[in-house]
Amino acid sequence: MAFFDVTAQRDPTAPSTASQGILAAYNAKLFIQFVWQDAPGSTDPQFMLDLILDTKVDTRNGALDPLLIGNLNVIYVPITTSATPVLPNGGAAAWICGGRAFAWKAYTPQPDLPKNLLIEALQNFRCDK
Repeated sequence: MAFFDVTAQRDPTAPSTASQGILAAYNAKLFIQFVWQDAPGSTDPQFMLDLILDTKVDTRNGALDPLLIGNLNVIYVPITTSATPVLPNGGAAAWICGGRAFAWKAYTPQPDLPKNLLIEALQNFRCDK
């Protein structure tokens, strides 16, 4: 799946930058969204979960799960979504790295798949602090 710049889709004159942006990718069996912004001095990424979860279609479906993936302290929460009936399950995560805050969200057909996708993706995420 190829990611596209959501920010540039909204305004072609203002694409995503190193300071902030939104990327997304989708196909018939998966939707992923990735968001970042500068957050100097921040240590709690909770606000990024609030940013990436859409209160109109996303519902937290459990407690926050703190994860250590590589050298990243990540918070993860399973979600359900009404965004599409084909992909009713999901997960959202957030973390802080190098003065920036990140959030990730996925919709899938299976409830256990989002967390596994997150772990796989973050094992390849490089944090230059």
